[in-house]
Amino acid sequence: MKPLGNGSFADVLEDGASTGSLNAPSDFRWVSWALAAYFLAQTIIRIAISDSLRIDEAQQFVVSQWLAWGYDAQPPLYNWLQYGVFEIFGTSVASFVIVKNLMLFGVYITYHKLLRLLVVDKRLAAIGVLSLFTMPQMFWQAQRDLTHTVLTLLAVVLFIYFVVSTIRRPSIFSYAMIGLWAGLGMLTKYNFALVILSVLVATFCHPEGRKRLFDLRLLLTLSLAVLVVLPHAVWMISNLDLVLTSTVNTMAEQGAGGKLSDIAHGISDLIKTTVEIIVPTSVVFLLVFRQSFLRSLRARSEWSDFIGRILTSTAVILLVLIFIVTLTELRDRWLLPFLFLVPAYFCLKLDAAGRQSQTDIKKFLYIPIVMMVALPIVVAGDILLARFFHSYQHLNTPYGTFLDKVIAAEGKQPSAIVTTTWHKAGNIRVNMPDTSVVSTAYPASDLSRQALGKGPVLLVWNERNGSQSSMPDELKQWLEAKFGKAIKLPSQQDIAVPYYYGKEPDRYHFGYSWYYPAAE
Repeated sequence: MKPLGNGSFADVLEDGASTGSLNAPSDFRWVSWALAAYFLAQTIIRIAISDSLRIDEAQQFVVSQWLAWGYDAQPPLYNWLQYGVFEIFGTSVASFVIVKNLMLFGVYITYHKLLRLLVVDKRLAAIGVLSLFTMPQMFWQAQRDLTHTVLTLLAVVLFIYFVVSTIRRPSIFSYAMIGLWAGLGMLTKYNFALVILSVLVATFCHPEGRKRLFDLRLLLTLSLAVLVVLPHAVWMISNLDLVLTSTVNTMAEQGAGGKLSDIAHGISDLIKTTVEIIVPTSVVFLLVFRQSFLRSLRARSEWSDFIGRILTSTAVILLVLIFIVTLTELRDRWLLPFLFLVPAYFCLKLDAAGRQSQTDIKKFLYIPIVMMVALPIVVAGDILLARFFHSYQHLNTPYGTFLDKVIAAEGKQPSAIVTTTWHKAGNIRVNMPDTSVVSTAYPASDLSRQALGKGPVLLVWNERNGSQSSMPDELKQWLEAKFGKAIKLPSQQDIAVPYYYGKEPDRYHFGYSWYYPAAE
């Protein structure tokens, strides 16, 4: 047999076919290195390509200006983690992107490790983790936009990993880890509670798992989970309107007003979103494994049943919530922490059906490998080639150029910068990390009159359609609230700045004003 490192990718696959040992190169242990290279490439490209931010990215730069037990309708764990990184390494795109890609790498590696724990044919562990590259919500949305959800994915797979470990070989450590990740998971997204309930049902239905639920060491699990969640839970009780009302209103925003029609809409949206997430992966499995995949759906094993019960329980709980709370909109980012287990479920079914053809395994692997090579290029091209279509993205918006120009023209540094949405505020702060940034849409970011001091305040707004705009009412109201209704509004100015990687004569218009409190 040729050494693993000396042949082509196809040679490595063929080597695996020539051995019956599951510890041979057919285990595809190179997957970890391939994933590391992929996320390293994504990190380098994102840092190099732009110092502007997308919407979810920008939020982290706004809330990282202070530390709190809670911030908004999202749990605070990601905010805490990012705050600590910014404090140690500085507030920059690099500090954000490295954390995000380390988390994503952790999701994939832990997913692989979980599957290696569950399958007999270790090749299917590689198939399972690389199957995530067939889910658009994983290879595109999670990479580009999502923050809190990425940490939730990591918490889900670690929580399940330690539950499985405890069912197989219980120890004080494994029980403690279940409690830790149950608590941390609740601090990533509140819908993690559904994961806990679903895993509890699956564990109860597992013969050995049922015994673990009556083990006294479960008290350690419960105690740790409560201790981890408690400080934020106290804050949440004091801010229930912010947390519950915002979340429920968002998930019920498509309601037509009638109970039955809203329920029907919620069920329809659940089905539609589920199909959107799992169909691409299902089609790839079907095209590659064909009859073998269809036959495997009837096969069963201890762990395919376990993951299947998690998925089934989640679906039942969501249906109950649709009927009780009348949820009408279930976005893909809310369902992803459950449905990204589907590739693992498919692999467990294939494993239960018996050892799969090496030819089919090889054919499957080419798909995610091609995706891993193509995606960094596509991500970069989406920004670099926007000029040819006059369709500019958030990362093309020239916040840094704008700030350099207006501050150089004024000849003074602002004591604070005030804008409207948190997207604008985050983009300003990443370019001016040592200056306080206020978003009128995010009251917690506001500063007192005393904190503003006597230095100039820069008010910023923008208009993408290329026309000059006037100061938004929100900024006028902010000025009046801080300095009195009798103040004289400052002069309003407009500057048109070339897009990053833009084409002449395309410009992005920023409106701005300088206000000097000391002059009042």
